[in-house]
Amino acid sequence: MQWASVIGADQSFDGTLKDLFMSLGMTYAQGRRAWGCLIKKHGERQNQFIEIERLPIKGPGRPAVRYRLSAKFVKELQKYPLSSTHHVEEIATLTKTTLLSAENKNKDLVRDGRRRRSRLTLPNRWLLMVLLAHADTPGVITSLGISTIRHLTGMSRSRIDRQLKKLVDLGIVAHHEPGRYSHQAKKRKTSIYLLDLAHPSFGKHTRTPITIVSPPSSTKPEVTESTKGEIKRTELVGGIVDAVMTAGVCSLQIEALLKEYNANKGSDSTVSDDTKDESKREHDPYREAKKYQERYNEIKMVFDLALSMLPSTRYLEGGVEELLKRYDVEDANWLLTSVHIDTCRLLTSSWNELKEGCSGPEQPQHDVIVATARRLGITPEYVIETKPEQESEWASEKADNYTKALDDKPPTVEPITEQFSYHPLALLFYALSHHLAKQLQRDIIRNGHGDDEAMTYMLVPVFPNSPNGSTLPAFQLRSYGLRSEDAGKEPTTTISRSPVSEDLKTYWQTHHQDCLSAINDEPDDGTESDAQEPSDA
Repeated sequence: MQWASVIGADQSFDGTLKDLFMSLGMTYAQGRRAWGCLIKKHGERQNQFIEIERLPIKGPGRPAVRYRLSAKFVKELQKYPLSSTHHVEEIATLTKTTLLSAENKNKDLVRDGRRRRSRLTLPNRWLLMVLLAHADTPGVITSLGISTIRHLTGMSRSRIDRQLKKLVDLGIVAHHEPGRYSHQAKKRKTSIYLLDLAHPSFGKHTRTPITIVSPPSSTKPEVTESTKGEIKRTELVGGIVDAVMTAGVCSLQIEALLKEYNANKGSDSTVSDDTKDESKREHDPYREAKKYQERYNEIKMVFDLALSMLPSTRYLEGGVEELLKRYDVEDANWLLTSVHIDTCRLLTSSWNELKEGCSGPEQPQHDVIVATARRLGITPEYVIETKPEQESEWASEKADNYTKALDDKPPTVEPITEQFSYHPLALLFYALSHHLAKQLQRDIIRNGHGDDEAMTYMLVPVFPNSPNGSTLPAFQLRSYGLRSEDAGKEPTTTISRSPVSEDLKTYWQTHHQDCLSAINDEPDDGTESDAQEPSDA
């Protein structure tokens, strides 16, 4: 990296290795370690990275040597440009930062150790540059798995974990959501990284964040004089995935409860008179019905609370049951981070459209929903409608054939139009992100922070020091904008969107496994297909 930025990838260097390392801003020890990796022999792949040419001797002394990156290596590098162009300046800043210079000969190990812990080392910078180069949007990396990082950095898994921990400790990585393999979804979810765009390690710039804080959802059980019981609450920002999971669980619970009630009612009507008299003595049918009614009311209350936090139910029908099948308790935080990423992407790129009521699930932002689908492991299902001014020959021929076919059909037949068709699960998650983005936009405008241009938004979980020991995160909505240096201190506003009085996270995680078992136990026959027809329509 230093060679490409200082000398030039296609340029050679004449001189000794010591001179080469000094020109690259490296100590001799640092340079030798890297040099050893570059010239290490691999069978027939000798000198794959470095070409060494002995120059003619022009006088006394050691013969001169010319070093260059091999033509094959440079050609391979040119095949792989930066995956992302969001952070070219930040990467350039990191390449210019060097370790302690060769002139630093002091022996103050305590001071050097303290400084080393508080600054970026060469492996830190290299890992950070790899993350920046693969950003999907400014500060957000979602498609970089550990195996890819290992391939790009040459580090072991344990070393990558250590470097990531330091980046988190320094605050450069504002949040790291680990990925894992989901057996239900049959998809490996890669880690998600959120970077603090205002961190000084990225160079001197005028990015100043405005922070809006949403408090944690649920708190630990707490007995007060007014409540005499436990406090339950779920906030929209941290609980929108809990709300949709709860809605799905409650829907299945109500369905199972009604089936059980009808089955018991039917069995009572088929028994003999003698058995019926004996059954009446053992249980009162009215009391049984009342018990079912009470249970139904409890579930319905939680169901209504969950729905009050969600967008229109028509976006839930196709995707909620599949969501329950594909994801479980271990996936909850990853799914929430995914929703937050798309929420902030809509706020960043579609502020005016959101404000005017556009970019909803009826006409979603195509690039956002496709990124959502790919993150969830869903192949995007869509057909791009050809615009008249960009009509292809194939489309023109298709239109001519269709016009000819219309001559033989009644005049009431309407022409066929091609439309986008997205997977129900992708549409569900887009609807959640759009709903949350609309609510947050209102809060931003209400608090007087909606006039800044060129803002980049990011939702970051933080763990406040709560007196009751809550371990659930609050969420900071950080909006990074280009402001003057004398803009004043970073403004912080606390928002709370009337939380519902129920711990939805605990509810759905308690009942999810039973509902999932009920879904898996359903017979796979024609009856089930018939039952699903209205939902598909």
